[in-house]
Amino acid sequence: MSRLIDAITSHPEVKFFRVLDSRSDRPEKWRLGPLLVDILSDTRADGYYVMKAFHVVPDGTIRGCYIDMSLPERISDYAFFVENASLHFGYHREFPGEIIAAAALDCFGIYELFYSRRRPDVGIDVLRRGLAEAQRKGPIAEDLGYILRDEGRFREAAEVFEIAAAEGPSSYYIYGELAGVYAELGDTKNSEKYSALFKQAEADSR
Repeated sequence: MSRLIDAITSHPEVKFFRVLDSRSDRPEKWRLGPLLVDILSDTRADGYYVMKAFHVVPDGTIRGCYIDMSLPERISDYAFFVENASLHFGYHREFPGEIIAAAALDCFGIYELFYSRRRPDVGIDVLRRGLAEAQRKGPIAEDLGYILRDEGRFREAAEVFEIAAAEGPSSYYIYGELAGVYAELGDTKNSEKYSALFKQAEADSR
């Protein structure tokens, strides 16, 4: 168990740290332990973590940093920067540009955690690597599908939304997303198929 800055500097290869003691309101006093995993899953256990992230500055430059991560809610408030053996931290919004996760998460949450509108391929690459490695594909496939949809990459979005649908989506709204991206592709057959599935699931949920 090490202080946050010591844990990060001693284990630069580690993507995730479990926060073992966060009683202090000063993160520099938190105690962390490294986790030797490439993907963090809420099937391991709920908890509070620090994980690698990217800071996409307004000119498109990428800087490495860290963020806090609360599971299973998948909530992050703080970004942490270690420079010249000192720790600088603040809320995400305090840093110009965008801060996104640098490793995939095997749990459902808002996809914007991985979406840089300045450099969308940064988050897309993170999620593609995670999807290839993950045993459970659905959560990562959904994150990736939403970003590809927003970027107008509808064929790729359809492919990964199909993965999520086959495994069991987080909600029936994925059927609606598939109907939409197939409509964009001019694939009427599949658009109608998933539209019907969406309407049936919506009716069953009432």
